[in-house]
Amino acid sequence: MLVSVNLLIMKCTQITSASNPKIKEALDIKNKRSKYKHAAFIVEGPHLIEMALASGHQIKEVFFTSAFSAKKDGQKILREIRKKTDELFEVTEQIMNKLADTETPQGIIATASYAEKNLEEIRFKSVPLIVAVDGVQEPGNLGAIIRTSDAAGADAVIILKGTCDVFMQKTIRATAGSIFNIPIIYAGTDKFLEWLKSNGIMLIATVLDSDKSIFDTGLKKPIAFVFGNEAHGVSNEIKRKADLILKIPIYGKAESLNVSASAAVCLYEAVRQREKLKV
Repeated sequence: MLVSVNLLIMKCTQITSASNPKIKEALDIKNKRSKYKHAAFIVEGPHLIEMALASGHQIKEVFFTSAFSAKKDGQKILREIRKKTDELFEVTEQIMNKLADTETPQGIIATASYAEKNLEEIRFKSVPLIVAVDGVQEPGNLGAIIRTSDAAGADAVIILKGTCDVFMQKTIRATAGSIFNIPIIYAGTDKFLEWLKSNGIMLIATVLDSDKSIFDTGLKKPIAFVFGNEAHGVSNEIKRKADLILKIPIYGKAESLNVSASAAVCLYEAVRQREKLKV
């Protein structure tokens, strides 16, 4: 590694080799190898990095290109990052392409620590509104559910067995930054069900063939919606333990809604009903 003269003000270091230990570690984080699987993740692009900083997530290391640092906006972001960490590295475009998950990298990538949380740390804003994800496989769907949960004011998103990795870059991008705004908690199904019971929260699953519509059901009590796998829906275990099994009516010829669309319908119906209480 060579100290770049034109970066002395920023006190940054140049990395020109992909075999550098810092790059190898970042690639291990990107590829979710061994110890990094639930310990750290990649944040790509200035907007998401700014949101991570604002939310208090610990930024470990930041990699950027000379083209990025030459921009006024890039310099501003780097100055803000400097307040949080000294681990800033200028890398070549080739290295940035290796680290990035997008076809056209934005010139800056960070590694961030994931502080694992548990169910007992959830703090309810008012009447509990919880979202659980049970076996959703598409990162885009999971990210969209997290984004909608944040927008609807849910208290937390619970990740159950068989769900894809929350901290894949595609998932993070699909959240549009909401991953930094709402608690994300991995939990076993049994523990999750016990926690619901101890907190007096009703478990609601949605299926295609229920005789009860979500629009005819009161959702003003403490509730947890569970959204299941794109092909098979919620697990049989969840169905057996659910307090309510509801459907979203289909009025056209479509067989069903996408799981993230279903989450939006359910959450905003709950919000709509609860808003009426304030009138």
